[in-house]
Amino acid sequence: MSTIPDLRTEAARLLHTNRYLTLGTATPDGTPWTTPVTYAWDDADHFYWWSASDALHSRNIAANPAVSVLVFDSQVSDAEAQALYGEGTAHALAPADLPPALAVFYARRYPDPAVRARKARRPAEFQGDSPKRFYCATIHTYSALTPEPHPVHGTAVPHRLVFPFTTAWAKAYKAG
Repeated sequence: MSTIPDLRTEAARLLHTNRYLTLGTATPDGTPWTTPVTYAWDDADHFYWWSASDALHSRNIAANPAVSVLVFDSQVSDAEAQALYGEGTAHALAPADLPPALAVFYARRYPDPAVRARKARRPAEFQGDSPKRFYCATIHTYSALTPEPHPVHGTAVPHRLVFPFTTAWAKAYKAG
């Protein structure tokens, strides 16, 4: 049986060991769209990425800020499969919000300061006439797969469980 601490530990592991999340958005007429984005997260349930401002998911966010995120390990067997699901809202960051968000993003993506110095981009690359924008999704609800029996179908199918989680707990995660 899973416990909430087990789900929290697995959620933290997924955040630390995956480079991409699947971002879910919807067009104004409700057509769903998903796309992978390279991401970083802070300790306040914010997930950051950059995209072209004219990408479909970027246009969808401008019209409808509701998003979903999915972080999962595609390298494990079906029996070991786990995912962290999140629901929240997203927006393109205003110029004043770029420096701290970029600092979080590049520190998480490139822990080595020398690599970070080469890879990090300046705020100007995400504003004005630039075709790129920096985005933030704030996640309000998390869920994960649980091996506990489904309330209707028993052990025939896995199901998700909404559980209390915050990315602040993930900083204490230690691999192994």
